[in-house]
Amino acid sequence: MITTYHRPKTLDEALTLLTQPNTVPLGGGTLLSKGTPDSVSVVDLQLLKLDSITKKGNDLEIGATCTLQTLLESEHCPEALKTALKLEAPLNIRNSATVAGTIVSSDGRSTFVTMLLSMDAKIDGRPLTVDRPSSTVFGLRINSRNKFARPLVLKPSSPIA
Repeated sequence: MITTYHRPKTLDEALTLLTQPNTVPLGGGTLLSKGTPDSVSVVDLQLLKLDSITKKGNDLEIGATCTLQTLLESEHCPEALKTALKLEAPLNIRNSATVAGTIVSSDGRSTFVTMLLSMDAKIDGRPLTVDRPSSTVFGLRINSRNKFARPLVLKPSSPIA
């Protein structure tokens, strides 16, 4: 049960709140009730702008609070990942579920997390400090040169091993 709701305006404020006992971050909130203590305080991360999708060379950097649907609709999202996202959850859940929330709550049946593993995606969870911009606190990096980032094209006569 949520007993206290916080909506910080700065990363510093959020980090301070998250040091309190029984306090958890709130992104999309789709799985908040699973595995939480009887009473919990939440820190809503919506105002912190951790939802960016940035293409840097061959890398795609995705912010922690980016929703699955926003990622799916991004022109930079690899087709293989789009397919996995469509299988991950229905549209209404994808509109709320965040990248970070989906990763941390994955129980091994996630098509999204499986595809991230096959793409050798890197989670960037750098130490949280005041002098670090909020967009770099947590992120996901996918290299588009990875063979799984591109669709597999087989000719009709191609053998499959």
